[in-house]
Amino acid sequence: MHASPRPGPERLLRIAGAAAITGGPACYLLGGLLAPAIHGTGAETIEANTAANASQNAVHLAAFVAASYLLPMGAVALAWLAYRRTPWLAVLGGLLGVIGWAPFSALAALDDLASVMSRQPGGSAYAGLLDDFTNDPVMGGYLIVYVICHLAAYVLLGIALRRARIIPWWFAWAMIASSPLTIAAFAFHNGARTAVGVAALALLLLGSLPAARAIAFPNGRKGIPRGSGILGQG
Repeated sequence: MHASPRPGPERLLRIAGAAAITGGPACYLLGGLLAPAIHGTGAETIEANTAANASQNAVHLAAFVAASYLLPMGAVALAWLAYRRTPWLAVLGGLLGVIGWAPFSALAALDDLASVMSRQPGGSAYAGLLDDFTNDPVMGGYLIVYVICHLAAYVLLGIALRRARIIPWWFAWAMIASSPLTIAAFAFHNGARTAVGVAALALLLLGSLPAARAIAFPNGRKGIPRGSGILGQG
């Protein structure tokens, strides 16, 4: 006979899971909206950072740093939520989410590096170095893992959450659709790319809302039996 988890620690885990599920995409969305430059050359990035409002840029960096912690935690929380009824999809989606979001801290640090370079005397002289660093095998490898794994994760997690009847189908589709929409953003340039990327993150955030509620308030979920929560104790 297994002892039930203590209510205090379990409640803390549920709150942390709910905060990560919604806070990760929200912080990423905020950081993306405030970022001076996205996917630009070294010269364009440094120039944009030089012209950017310092306070706004600081918020952008802080949001990306917060997202780098919250996003992998949120992937784990989503996986736990779906695990009881769809274990393989949940495990694969959760693992891909953690692996895919792990490089995000390096990408956030890259934005910080560009900001620091822009504040140096003759900051434009560092453009070549920024390009070399951004495109070297290490950062390139991080980018490939980040793109492939985190986008695949939300397709699997969206399917898992819907099959487990954790979230309604339209929210599951919002989560799933965020991945191909993110890929589509790379077909655009400048403002259009940003707009499509923002739309993709908005869909991810929308799809995450009922999942966060399901973890935070397990007894308020209709159609989910007792014992299917994040800790197996609904």
